[in-house]
Amino acid sequence: MNHKKVIGLTCVAALMWSLAGLNIKMISWTPYAIAGGRSLIAMLLLTPVVLKSKKRRIDWYVLGGALCYAAFNYCFVASTKLTTSANAIMLQYTAPIYVALLLWVFLKERVTRTDIYSMACVFAGMVLFFMDQAGGGSTIGNAVAVFNGVTFAGISIFLRLLKNGNPVMSMYLGNIIAGVAGISFIVRAGRLDRSDFFFLILLGSMVALSYVICAKASTGLSELETVIIPIIDPIMNPVWVFLTLGEKPGRLSLLAQRSYSMGLHSG
Repeated sequence: MNHKKVIGLTCVAALMWSLAGLNIKMISWTPYAIAGGRSLIAMLLLTPVVLKSKKRRIDWYVLGGALCYAAFNYCFVASTKLTTSANAIMLQYTAPIYVALLLWVFLKERVTRTDIYSMACVFAGMVLFFMDQAGGGSTIGNAVAVFNGVTFAGISIFLRLLKNGNPVMSMYLGNIIAGVAGISFIVRAGRLDRSDFFFLILLGSMVALSYVICAKASTGLSELETVIIPIIDPIMNPVWVFLTLGEKPGRLSLLAQRSYSMGLHSG
């Protein structure tokens, strides 16, 4: 696969991720039912891919990544329902800061002045998100969204520790865990109408397809490209929701996003 095709596929995957916020808001189920349903659909679609793969070994790193993904799935869906898409997705992308802290604590990697500056900017942004009442986001939703970043950081670390393992296997197990955990919520949520069902199928399908694309394309990307291209997700996620539902962040949230941008780019 040539380099341009790899970049193109990764951009497509990032665009799929960016549509998640809109899809979630279009479904009338509870957040936990949506998270469980999304994972069950993704699990079914990923099963043939996993069965064809030669790398199906399960170790502690694969399991750790799966548990973090299952927790992230529920946190992301719940926060998207409870707060604005802008708040939910931006608080998710605090993950690099948590990664730096966890690597410092557990692997004794050095924290630089730049890392400290990045953490300060991100922390300032988090305070502004919680202060912003005009943007329509709830305090509970923002609090749950903070865990988006923590669990997302856990996924990143375990996938890094996998080295030559199969990241799709970790995501597959994560969807099994999240799907099984959500069955009771799905049963209690009741039947979906055609519109809700369409968006749920779309949500689960994009999870499966995007992770397969990323698994295939990631080896052909430079380290800088793996950081830059996924930025499409947090940029476009609130845009789709605004264009479709008219939801927009408040002034403090916009200022918080600026603070985040300064912190994450400096890191």
